[in-house]
Amino acid sequence: MLRYFNSGYFSRTLILVFIAALLWLPAFLLPAETVVPQHPAPLYQLFLFLTGSNTYLHLSIAFLLSIASALLLNQIATQFGFTERISQLGTLVYIVFSAAMLSYTAMSPVAIVNFLMLLILLSLFKVAEAKETIPLAFNASFILGIAALFFLPALLFILLLWIALIIFRVNQWRSFVVSFIGFLLPFVFAFTWYFWNDQTPEAYSLLLASLTFHLPDAANYPIGDWGIAIILLFFILVSVVKTSNSLMEKNINIRHILLVTMYYLAIAFAIILFFSGNSTDSLLLMIPASLLVASVFSEAKNPKWFERGIRLLLLLALINQYAQLFYAA
Repeated sequence: MLRYFNSGYFSRTLILVFIAALLWLPAFLLPAETVVPQHPAPLYQLFLFLTGSNTYLHLSIAFLLSIASALLLNQIATQFGFTERISQLGTLVYIVFSAAMLSYTAMSPVAIVNFLMLLILLSLFKVAEAKETIPLAFNASFILGIAALFFLPALLFILLLWIALIIFRVNQWRSFVVSFIGFLLPFVFAFTWYFWNDQTPEAYSLLLASLTFHLPDAANYPIGDWGIAIILLFFILVSVVKTSNSLMEKNINIRHILLVTMYYLAIAFAIILFFSGNSTDSLLLMIPASLLVASVFSEAKNPKWFERGIRLLLLLALINQYAQLFYAA
């Protein structure tokens, strides 16, 4: 199966969109409720206000975000050396990973954040070879500030930006300062609005409540998602081990980019472990996981076992998604 997605034919994109539609169809047939956190971030509150309570509209936006994220992730994978230039492997892996669990096929703040994180990576990975890093650092940090206003625990990804600048050996102190300023700007605008409307205490309460340490509640995960989660964790573990073992074989730029991606995965794990409010938040892992898995698949000398694993995951994901229709009946 994987060899078909290594071809350069654009018609393969239609097949991938069809696979995504199959995975998301049950969410439309048995409308998945929009995820509303206990303490929704300001921009997510605004999003819910502007779109109303129309579940199908929310699902449509979430599905389109998933497709757009998959295509953008594949562009990053091919542009920065995770896969071959003509490969669509990144799209395939992300589509399967990001719709494998029931909780993923719904509108949530993380669905928006994932798309924004890909825009951040697009700027951040360019730092590796850029002569002028300040504009790239500002763009990445400003988008991160916007992402954090959709999902406040995403604040921790500022560490990823600074770690990336260090790994890419950025010596300009101004890049670090500019990244901090860019990150703060969306919050300055948001707190100005709260101040203007005499809601500053509410803003501080929301920030503190969203960043309260607590372990994830296992009861929030549907039973059918547990088996899928174990398989996803296995894929992630194998990809991290294989990537770590082969890092020194890469050229320095790709090595640094892969290292940043592994830090991305680690920070996402930390956010889920200490700040997760529901099972949907684990969708944060799917971007770095998809990039690493696609990289390992692309370089595998004998990809049959990986191919079988993806087939099995896709089959189980379809069963997991469609089984809810029978339970509902």
